[in-house]
Amino acid sequence: MSTPNPNEPGYNRVDPDAPVVAPPRSSTALVWILLLVALVSLGLWWYSRQTSVVPPPAPAATETPVIADDTASAPAVRADRPAAVKPQAKPKPTPAVTRDPSPLASNQQPKYPGQALRSGVEGSVSVRIEVDATGTPTDVKVVERSGERSRDLDRAVLDAARKWRFEPAMKNGKAVAGAVILPVEFKSE
Repeated sequence: MSTPNPNEPGYNRVDPDAPVVAPPRSSTALVWILLLVALVSLGLWWYSRQTSVVPPPAPAATETPVIADDTASAPAVRADRPAAVKPQAKPKPTPAVTRDPSPLASNQQPKYPGQALRSGVEGSVSVRIEVDATGTPTDVKVVERSGERSRDLDRAVLDAARKWRFEPAMKNGKAVAGAVILPVEFKSE
């Protein structure tokens, strides 16, 4: 017996003695139908389980009244009238408090520097104060000036602001670090 050669005539010839084999049948349609039936039955089971929770029927008026124990201080409850059940109130969520730091009323105002007062220097100095979660200033900077520029006024505000105390900033009801810009005016009277 020799190996078949595709170049020989009759290479693709069908052997009449070979058994006939049918092509494999596709069973995907049957699998899809079974899967669909399983899903529908699972859905029906789930739905019947959800709707099967029925509250117990109210007691009939012909039942005998329930008598409380003599030692109990609660009044007797009659079975022909269901006891009124108060729905439990849901606790109200506390509003989330969010605010910037604010200076305490007891803070000392900066003293008008004597040299600036004698010179008649007036103006306003705004400072940015970084405040930690305990209400203590951590950083103080001059951010704006109006009127005459005076280092004496700036220094007086910075020194006073470093000693101030604050109500800390709040975020969602918790104390956090924050910043505030406060103006301080100097006017000679």
